[in-house]
Amino acid sequence: MITLCIAAVALAVCIGAYPSGFQGVLERKAYDARVRLSERLGLGSDRTSGKTVIVGIDERSIIRDKPLLFIYDDIGRFLKRMDEYGAAVVGLDMILVHKQSEKLGNAARALLGDRMDRAGDAMGRTMEDIGERLDRSVLEPIIDVSERVKIVQVVHGDLVPFFYGVSPFIKNMTIADASLTDGAFDTNDGVIRKQVFPASERPSFASALYLLTTGRPYTGGTVFINYRMAGAVPFFRFDDVMSGKADKRSFAGRTVILGYINGYEDVHATPLGLDISPGRPDGGRNMSGQKGAKMAGPLVQGLILETMLTAASVTEAPLFAHIIILICLVAAAYAAVIYLKPLHTALTLAGMIALFFIADLVMFSHGYYVHLFPQLAAPVIVAVMVYPYRYFVEEKMRRKVQKVFGYYIDKRVLDTLVEKDSEALLAGESRKICIFFLDIRDFTQLSTTRSAQEMVQFLNFFFGGLTGIIQRNAGFVNKFIGDGILAFFMTGENPVGDGIAAARGIVAETARLNEARGFEKFIGGWEVRVGIGIHYGEVILGNIGSEQKMDFTIIGEHVNITSRIESLTKEVGAAVLISDDARVAAGDGVFCREVGHFNVKGIEHAISLYTVD
Repeated sequence: MITLCIAAVALAVCIGAYPSGFQGVLERKAYDARVRLSERLGLGSDRTSGKTVIVGIDERSIIRDKPLLFIYDDIGRFLKRMDEYGAAVVGLDMILVHKQSEKLGNAARALLGDRMDRAGDAMGRTMEDIGERLDRSVLEPIIDVSERVKIVQVVHGDLVPFFYGVSPFIKNMTIADASLTDGAFDTNDGVIRKQVFPASERPSFASALYLLTTGRPYTGGTVFINYRMAGAVPFFRFDDVMSGKADKRSFAGRTVILGYINGYEDVHATPLGLDISPGRPDGGRNMSGQKGAKMAGPLVQGLILETMLTAASVTEAPLFAHIIILICLVAAAYAAVIYLKPLHTALTLAGMIALFFIADLVMFSHGYYVHLFPQLAAPVIVAVMVYPYRYFVEEKMRRKVQKVFGYYIDKRVLDTLVEKDSEALLAGESRKICIFFLDIRDFTQLSTTRSAQEMVQFLNFFFGGLTGIIQRNAGFVNKFIGDGILAFFMTGENPVGDGIAAARGIVAETARLNEARGFEKFIGGWEVRVGIGIHYGEVILGNIGSEQKMDFTIIGEHVNITSRIESLTKEVGAAVLISDDARVAAGDGVFCREVGHFNVKGIEHAISLYTVD
């Protein structure tokens, strides 16, 4: 009962990890480990829908050719090219915040300062005109291309593009939120594992792209990103697209995501922990094992969209399922700790943990997400909490019992008794057992013809062999009473069957020794015969005596009845007599032959006695 209570406390500790938040910290790390392991082992699916293409603007290569502010013109030309190539949807994962007409005009005025004159004013107006042309170089293509191509423009809180005010009047343009919901540092560690789609007026970037790509809203809820597709979604450098190196057929009918790939802005940690390096001219990507590397936002958004399109998100098991799994693991660990020896317990718990991890990884790769923590730690927690009590209390009791009974109880029988209830063994208990009583026929007459030394040697030799037979049949030799043996059977599946098997073995061994003259050196030519009584009933089993002398024995009326049944073997002329209670307890698997009804002292009515061949 105490160990059960300790196991219940261990279960409560594991369940308490959920509201405490401690479980979330470990589970996030375990989630990342499964993603990386699945990637290395090739588990799960990396199949894409073939509908998504990512184009990355590497600012470093743009700056080598011209100032960054002229990117507006390049983006306008890119939109026209996507229209020419037949793209279905273009997602702009970038925010053109600055209105260049204001930006350049203000820059000119700030540069001239107090020296503003007619020439300076003209320079300011010239810079504003340049900025105005830059603004038109992107806005006009957006307005024109949106007539034929659906466009999604991201915003981020108050950060909006300079043309945000006229966006409601631009045909086929959707304003979407660029936020990655799993990246907030106040609730997470910054690693992007999933995207939550809360109900809000402004759709997320990925959900807006999904709606325009499929024509239907996404209803799947939270998306756990399938990073197995990280090397499979087509990627092109912006420079290659604008120079015509990219095959235009790669964009026809596709959803194209355009964003910055610069390594310092809009980059996020992922469970992969790999550097996703753009650069293959065929639209693929190289993946290297650079530790601590991060992934650019457009790549993450593309993987979210592909996970939605391919329905590759894992389904997280509900809380009640995790608690049921916890209960099963705690119960299995408790059984191992209680019923196995320390080494076997350690091996069993290690095997249990390994099997659970493998099963969890297989389920994860097939789209089912079951937490590893605290489930994985539950067997260890149970062992750490339960085993010390068992060792210091129960093992102490076990050692005491083994010390008390080890000299006169067979080790296998003792181990069985101790495993069941060592305290009851010391205190005494009532239990139904098979009682076995053996007596040597005519021993008194024999003892008058031989010396005391010869009789002791004979008994030691004969009883030594009989003890071995009894013990091999799961029996316990309780005591030697002169020329008799009191034994009992209680640990096997069929105690009476064990007792009958021992009786047959003893009768056969006695006949063999008589025939081989095995007793001749002790008692001459005397033929040894035995009588055995077998009965089944309830006795008191325990350590009885005083501080000066203790004896582990069985007492009760059924012990006396067994002795009286054995005494009838002479009258019946049978070596073995079995009571009706023992025959019933033996079941149909043991064949017994009835020899008659007899009155036995201690039993009010005549009972049937049986024998075996």
